[in-house]
Amino acid sequence: MNSSSSAHIRVRKQWLQRAVHFYYSSGLLWIIISVGIILRIVHYLMPRSLYYDEAGIALNIVNRSLTELFKPLDFNQAAPIGFLLIEKIAVLKFGNNEYALRLFPLLCGIISLFLFYKVANHYLNLKAKPLALFLFALSNTLTYFSSETKQYGSDVAITLLLFTVIIYIHSKTLTAPRVFLFGIIGGMTIWVSHPSVFVLAGTGATLALFHLYRKDWKDLYRLSIVYIIWALSLIVFYFISIRALSQSDYFLGYFRRSFMPFPPRSLADLRWFMNTFLAIFQNPGGMTATFSGIAALVFLVGCISLYSKNREKFFILISPALIALIASGFRLYPFFERLLLFIVPSLMLLIAEGTIEIINKAKQNLAIIGIGITVFLLLHPLMATASLLRERTLDRAQNAEIRPIMGYIRENRKDGDALYVHNYAVYAFKYYSERYGFNEKDYISGVWSRHVLGDVAEDLDKLRGRRRVWIVFSHTYWTNFGEIGRFALYYLERIGKKLDSFKSDGAEVYLYDLS
Repeated sequence: MNSSSSAHIRVRKQWLQRAVHFYYSSGLLWIIISVGIILRIVHYLMPRSLYYDEAGIALNIVNRSLTELFKPLDFNQAAPIGFLLIEKIAVLKFGNNEYALRLFPLLCGIISLFLFYKVANHYLNLKAKPLALFLFALSNTLTYFSSETKQYGSDVAITLLLFTVIIYIHSKTLTAPRVFLFGIIGGMTIWVSHPSVFVLAGTGATLALFHLYRKDWKDLYRLSIVYIIWALSLIVFYFISIRALSQSDYFLGYFRRSFMPFPPRSLADLRWFMNTFLAIFQNPGGMTATFSGIAALVFLVGCISLYSKNREKFFILISPALIALIASGFRLYPFFERLLLFIVPSLMLLIAEGTIEIINKAKQNLAIIGIGITVFLLLHPLMATASLLRERTLDRAQNAEIRPIMGYIRENRKDGDALYVHNYAVYAFKYYSERYGFNEKDYISGVWSRHVLGDVAEDLDKLRGRRRVWIVFSHTYWTNFGEIGRFALYYLERIGKKLDSFKSDGAEVYLYDLS
């Protein structure tokens, strides 16, 4: 070997050593956190119109007083009282606009990055920690829900807060002040996040069982005081808020397929478990359908790895999801997509654990498998986040830019024109009405109908005889809208003449002569 080759080898070794040192350094972790913060702020600053559910919850927040938010919400909406009160205060302080409504979710998204760093530092080794933080910081679902006027992003922050408190309690002697602190924090989170009940139940049961196994009677007694505080808070919250929601026919019907079959009675019921397990990695996990199976496999490897190393840590991470699954079996909570966003931190931690375990266990000739999985886990969040920033939503169906539509109507509407707003567009139109100079007497709200085309025809027939009628549609990318929207336009062509039209992303308006 000549001197030139030796020099090249030394240079490569030096670069490799620097890369390894950088991977294990705190500097890389803070870079990842910074990137996560930037992504969340960039997405927050995008001038997106409120979509259907956002507008529904916003109308409750804007039009109700602080005390009225304790009552069941209008427009088929549901949210914890603490979240609603914080949102109301933000609107009172910063004005009635999208940025004020999305401010609290943004802050929760940013705080979650620091809390996840703390949790990952406790549950993972040096190799897995940067990967887990990368997956969390660049998650397209977590980035998106960090700037949506819904409570799902704050659910993640509350879950991580409780994990962090448990880490703190574990590292200290369980004194009376700490017992009181643990109890109060847990009791308060119930009012801000519905899934916090599952986190408290799962982690609380895990702590109790392991203290019982170790025969640590003194700490078990002190923990029982914590559980009493949680239970009292939950009982009060149930009668004030959850009881009405648990009896809602609308929610029970809408999420009927998201309840665990209990007990399973058929092959279809058994398939529900497999399909639901894989679906978790797509939504809320953020993986594509093609790679959800790989993510699920790596997750299972991570579960086995962490279970073998520290069973208590494993059950603390996994138990909230198990409790939520059991609750769904009793039709108390839908095991469904965005409602499960709070389990994403546990998914990311266990996927990172599984990836490093595969790399460590792979033989020399199978090392390419571990490398391939790692590359996929690094590239997939980058591509998914790039797609999110380009499309502005996780699903194009959520795009409903109704503000340009309302501006077009305002500029071109004449005295005597009728204005019909299809039901899917009513919430957003109602929210933006004052901004564009409309009031409730200026428009007709469409009938609620997902599939009954006769209802749509009957609704449009009421407009016959008018010379100029503006017809507003929104969420035109929705699957449900496809059939209804096409039929509505077909029917309008049959009973009238189109005079004008204007389209934006996910919203449309047509001017018809129905005389």
